[in-house]
Amino acid sequence: MPNETSDSARAPLGWFLTVMTVLFVVLALSDFTKALQFANNPVVGGLVVFGHKFHGVANNLVLGPLFGVVLLVYAHGIWHLRAWVLPLAIVYAFYVPYNLVLFWYTQPPGPRSIPFIVGYLAIALIGSIGTAIYLAWHRERLS
Repeated sequence: MPNETSDSARAPLGWFLTVMTVLFVVLALSDFTKALQFANNPVVGGLVVFGHKFHGVANNLVLGPLFGVVLLVYAHGIWHLRAWVLPLAIVYAFYVPYNLVLFWYTQPPGPRSIPFIVGYLAIALIGSIGTAIYLAWHRERLS
């Protein structure tokens, strides 16, 4: 009988964590390209950290990849169901709503409709808080 590897013996990821992992990778790719986004359209491009939108290609060229790496590490931890991902998920679950509230409070009103804001909040909160709650609830699956 062949020996089972840790990958073949691990619990299945499930549809929610699979979707969230893919979305975190897409979000990481978006962060890696923040400098290009800003160069293309400074009004909508640029990384937002603690409610502050960073202007300038250089700022986004440094900070975008840093946040992209954090999101890739997060996605990797989810994909492999690692125990160390839970504290990261909890920190991220607090960071996202805090960042959104600060950004929308400090930035001048833009062409954001109520349906856009509600949809954006739903996706952001399900992605951040929902993932942390799911991982905490199923922490016995984490290795």
